Amino acid sequence: MRDAVSVFRQTSPGDLPRLGGMSDLNVVAIDPGRLESIRRARTDEHGNEIVARPAEGWEPLRCCLRIARADEQIALISYSPFSVRSPWAEVGPVFIDAEACAGYPFAGELPAELRSGPRILRTYYADESLDYDDITFVREDEDLEPALHDLLSRPQVAAVHVRAAASQCFIYAVRAAS
Repeated sequence: MRDAVSVFRQTSPGDLPRLGGMSDLNVVAIDPGRLESIRRARTDEHGNEIVARPAEGWEPLRCCLRIARADEQIALISYSPFSVRSPWAEVGPVFIDAEACAGYPFAGELPAELRSGPRILRTYYADESLDYDDITFVREDEDLEPALHDLLSRPQVAAVHVRAAASQCFIYAVRAAS
């Protein structure tokens, strides 16, 4: 696993690969259509009942890409960010708003409350298999943007999953904007 600090320490800022401005990134939260189906069925895609509970105020919401506010109604669901069945299609716990929300409206911008480390940036090929060579750790309080631009400038990297460092739970995906 690469450490973003060690990769960037060896390179001057002007030499870092860049895709351009933040509009060159496409931030992908959980698909609102999938969430609508889950909420309507009152079970997630793996058969677990949706149970609303008050937030403690630290939970990252994968629907609108922000931190839950204390006592706001949230739910924990099992979720896979993959679109194809494969050994790479992991399922894990993610928090969502218990009721429908506006989603994440800023696809060209990293979410303000979830844009810094500590995070694991897992890279994937176009077939959604894991690219082991480019997995990157971003240290606490470091901005994810430089590492995301670097990773997405590599021709083999089709997508990057931003994940919690300790639990490695999926938070959101980032792709190069087309």
